[in-house]
Amino acid sequence: MGWQQRAACRDADPDLFFPTSDDFTAVENARQLVEAAKVCHYCPVRRDCLTYAIESGQDFGIWVGHTPRDLQTIRRERGTGISHPDIDVEPMCSGCSLLFAMPAVDGQLCPLCEERAA
Repeated sequence: MGWQQRAACRDADPDLFFPTSDDFTAVENARQLVEAAKVCHYCPVRRDCLTYAIESGQDFGIWVGHTPRDLQTIRRERGTGISHPDIDVEPMCSGCSLLFAMPAVDGQLCPLCEERAA
């Protein structure tokens, strides 16, 4: 069974997660974002959902209470080596954005980048 089958939104109206526009300053869209975020708040697969949205390049809809602009920001930050606490369990190398397989501190370089820097 995939993570989608365990998602809190599985039986919700899909239109709730796909507003008619991306203008979340508009009252109706802001209200829709709040309602969608309520569904996502206690979802058991939040990490899987957000990881899917980020890694598959989703540019539309509300994912784990995040707007498309939020997703773009997360993607851009991860591309520069800034890990996201809801997605990345392990810190990322600040040189190449690879996740560390060993205990490390954010901002630290992986062995490959350290070797290149030497």
